[in-house]
Amino acid sequence: MNADGIAASYRWLEYAAFGRTLERARFDFLDHARDARRVLILGEGDGRFLARLLELNRDACITVVESSSRMIELARRQVPFGERTRVEFHRLDAARQLWPEGPFDLVVTHFFLDILTVREAEAVIDKVSAALMPGGAWMLSEFQVPNHGVARLHAGLWLAAMYAFFSLTTGVEASRLPPYRDMLERRGLTETEHRERRWGLIRSQVWRKLPG
Repeated sequence: MNADGIAASYRWLEYAAFGRTLERARFDFLDHARDARRVLILGEGDGRFLARLLELNRDACITVVESSSRMIELARRQVPFGERTRVEFHRLDAARQLWPEGPFDLVVTHFFLDILTVREAEAVIDKVSAALMPGGAWMLSEFQVPNHGVARLHAGLWLAAMYAFFSLTTGVEASRLPPYRDMLERRGLTETEHRERRWGLIRSQVWRKLPG
């Protein structure tokens, strides 16, 4: 996926489709980052979450992995001059290339796993579970398809439209959500908190890697 072409307008496209809903989902459990010391963010995008994290936590060292050079430029602008030594940006394909070494006590992915194929999601989740220290948290927000009724139809229509749009504008190869919750559970992570929005289409979550 190459988001360079839509990077400048992405925020406004998001607001047009969802208002502030995705933004609120990103910030739902931000308080879990208050005491983190080493944070890994995959697919940060334009830097809105990063800016809030820097305001909340004045001590953490933050590693950002993002495949779009244009998104990295936008995210860098969100970092105050005095905070720049705390943030490292890496232009990498998270599923195919090596990351900076862990361990990390917090990993963050917001609306990132949904753009991956099943194989890519497996690779990323394997890497995160290995890089996350025991007791560490994985904060993520994602789309999901509810099991029944109108909510399921609503989610299916939205996801079909979004995959068509991103396939056309960014070349994303994925065409459906990977079963990321099953993948996380198989690797020993446990969901500890969540919040749902838009009839269950959007789910913000905190997963933990159990000690031992």
